[in-house]
Amino acid sequence: MKIMLIFPPLTVSERYASKNVGDVGGYLPPLGLLYMAAVLENSGHEVKVLDCPVNNYTIDNVLRFIDEFQPDWVGMAAVTVLINRVIELNKLIHEKFPKVKILIGGPHATIRPKETSEQTGADIVITNEVEDVLVDILENYDKKYKRIKIVEGKPVLNIDRLPFPARHLIDMKLYTSLPNNYKRDPYAVHMVTTRGCPYTCTFCASANGIFRQRSVENVVAEIKHLQKTYDTKEIVFWDDIFTLNKYWISKFCDTLISEGIDIAWSCESRLDLITEEMVNKMAKAGCWNMFFGIESGNQDILNNIKKRTNLDLIRRGVKYVKASGIEVRGSFMLGLPGETPEKARNTIKFAIELDPDYAQFSITTPYPGTELYKTIDLWGILNENFDNFHNWSPVFIPKGYKNSEELQAMQREAFRRFYLRPKYIARRLSKIRSLDDVKRNLKGARMIFGFAT
Repeated sequence: MKIMLIFPPLTVSERYASKNVGDVGGYLPPLGLLYMAAVLENSGHEVKVLDCPVNNYTIDNVLRFIDEFQPDWVGMAAVTVLINRVIELNKLIHEKFPKVKILIGGPHATIRPKETSEQTGADIVITNEVEDVLVDILENYDKKYKRIKIVEGKPVLNIDRLPFPARHLIDMKLYTSLPNNYKRDPYAVHMVTTRGCPYTCTFCASANGIFRQRSVENVVAEIKHLQKTYDTKEIVFWDDIFTLNKYWISKFCDTLISEGIDIAWSCESRLDLITEEMVNKMAKAGCWNMFFGIESGNQDILNNIKKRTNLDLIRRGVKYVKASGIEVRGSFMLGLPGETPEKARNTIKFAIELDPDYAQFSITTPYPGTELYKTIDLWGILNENFDNFHNWSPVFIPKGYKNSEELQAMQREAFRRFYLRPKYIARRLSKIRSLDDVKRNLKGARMIFGFAT
């Protein structure tokens, strides 16, 4: 059977709300589709992966590739910001290729399966994780699934048994990281070692999930595979909370050190899930950059979003990471429930106090399925235009703000006040060691200029 897996078209302008950020990179491989592709290939099927954003493919390109490949099935990733694109693409595929069956999965399909099925007319909508039901659906559609339309996937409890993502089906050299997200190689490879997050943050669709982690042996085997196959020099771990299991982190770092595995890597986590001993060992094992969701400089706002941390824990964690030599990237959210312009400026002040190497100031987006989305009437007004659900345009206006323009102006103020400080600029210049560093910093400056003006 021939299957084409598609991540729908999305332009740079759409990704960053038409801000003039230039060609900064930051495209991530569609790991979900690549895991699906690996499962399908292991069952003997022929698979083609079409990642439209990184290739700048349009809907017309997609239709041409379908005509050339003549797949039996098309599988599509449905994320909220692209759901209208998915609906449009499904309609055209049905019209032009009536024999092709369409399967849709992804976060939006998981949260709104009935609506996704009705709006797209897909033959099958799969919710949650798909690896354990995918092959059976495609091979036994007529016998078991034709009248069902919606199939509930189940969490894969032992994720060690999954094959490595089928990266050979994409051009790995197209996936350049953001300027602040690589040290050795702009083509840093993305990996995940966990699934699910047990925390309760109200803005996150991954909240209250079942946490599962691959074994150290399995993760190290993939690293070695990447080094051998793609000459990988750097890895970005894309887990929500990479350091949740302290024993796992210690064993992982010890393995990298004892086996002499030379790899630069970065990860994401929470500042209340690290210790001084942990980050020192991580630095020795090659970790150079950590990304943390700090969100706000107001304790009441952190309580509103059920972040389950406090400002002193955040300060202490940043201190530990900096002392280890690992760079700190901090994510801050503007327009959170209960926020006012005054409280937003407290967050900006807190970001300046913490002084991470990089700060991201995104605009709160209440995604369907989150607690925030379900309780939105308590906090403000929502404009449910899914085309703008990308964290860079105001779709939710908290009661403390006059309008969306005031919130957008606050984001510009945050970028200006954080990045245009003489102290910050001097520190960035002092770290330049090569021509590649110059290029990275110029790209980063272009991106900051796009958000600050």
